[in-house]
Amino acid sequence: MSKINNRKKKFLIILFSSILLVLSVFAVISYINYSKEKELEAEKINKENLLKEINSSYNKYVKTNKDSKLYVLESGKYNEIGSVKENVELELNDIQITYETQYFHIKGLDYYISYKDVEKIDTLSTKDVHYKEYVVFNENVLTTNPTKFYSEDNLVYTIDKEFDLPIIIKDIDKYYVEYNNELFFVKKDNVKETKESNNSSEEVRTNIRTLTYHTIYNTETEKCTNTVICHPIEQFDSHMKYLSENDYFTLTMEDLELFLDEKIQIPKKSVVITLDDGKYAINAVNIVEKYKVNATYFIITGRYEIPDVETTYMNFESHTDNMHNNWKCSGGNQGGELLCADEDKILEDLKTSQEKLGGSTAFAYPFFDFNERAINLLKQVGFKLAFVGQYDTDGYSYPYTDKMKLRRKTIFSTDSMGKFISYLK
Repeated sequence: MSKINNRKKKFLIILFSSILLVLSVFAVISYINYSKEKELEAEKINKENLLKEINSSYNKYVKTNKDSKLYVLESGKYNEIGSVKENVELELNDIQITYETQYFHIKGLDYYISYKDVEKIDTLSTKDVHYKEYVVFNENVLTTNPTKFYSEDNLVYTIDKEFDLPIIIKDIDKYYVEYNNELFFVKKDNVKETKESNNSSEEVRTNIRTLTYHTIYNTETEKCTNTVICHPIEQFDSHMKYLSENDYFTLTMEDLELFLDEKIQIPKKSVVITLDDGKYAINAVNIVEKYKVNATYFIITGRYEIPDVETTYMNFESHTDNMHNNWKCSGGNQGGELLCADEDKILEDLKTSQEKLGGSTAFAYPFFDFNERAINLLKQVGFKLAFVGQYDTDGYSYPYTDKMKLRRKTIFSTDSMGKFISYLK
């Protein structure tokens, strides 16, 4: 009997042990499965969060949030190619974003940037494309490695390669080139050599003609005493329309200075448009903005207000503050006051005009009257360009023309449209 009891006892022990073992194995398996589910759930959450993070940086337009590295994709691997500075705006190519996306493809550069190094912006800032009006030189720069691209003296890109690029502007210690559809410069010490290149067959100008207008007025509602040099709105409108529709390059004062210094080339169809005095100035402003024609208005700042409007195409420069007074001195065309007034008075007037204009480096002599003393005083306060009228040429200036004695051709209200067109040659 005791043997039977012992067997039962052993059986129960084995059975109980087996049950415990099964339960333990089940518990372990359940724990492992639970752990795997938790890991998968955590992994899923991490991927979702990562995808959100990547998407939070991706947009058509972005800007760098710090100095960042640039990469090229070679044989499935991202290799460093250079760097870009903080706050540089970029346009990205369309890509399918996944949680594995680590780099965004930059449009136009064929480089990549880490998603961590950029942030979304709504649109790119308006880029200055005015330089595209210049005629590129038939000359290229060959850079050394690495190539450093600058904008306004700030380093923007450093690229670990050499470049062969057409020259757009030649400066004393730098060359301006186009990179990523923008104007940058490379320093001459970053240039291995320059070489001839067939970049353009466009004919360029060897001189430039400056045309000058005076008051632009509405003949029905506004008055002008000297109708010979006052222009009905319709006349000025027709001239600017012609320039716009016939693709003339209208130079700014900056363009003119660059041309005179032989730093740029300009197309054959180029002209400088200027206006004097400032009465009813808003009329001219509205027209040049309408036709997107660059013009410069020389304002007598003590007599006329600078129009309180935002302008893209009209630039305002000095015609003195309150020294547009004739028959005050001997000589000149009309004895302009600038010829003989006290030096301190002239300097104070010029500085006042500059202050009202927010800075001015171009000047038009009242009545085209000037002398060497006046020129020296203009230089003393920072003027770089000054216009004397037709002087000894019919409004043409050349690279060797004295920049303080620039020529202008006066347009009269009696000039026909045909005569105006003839002035554009």
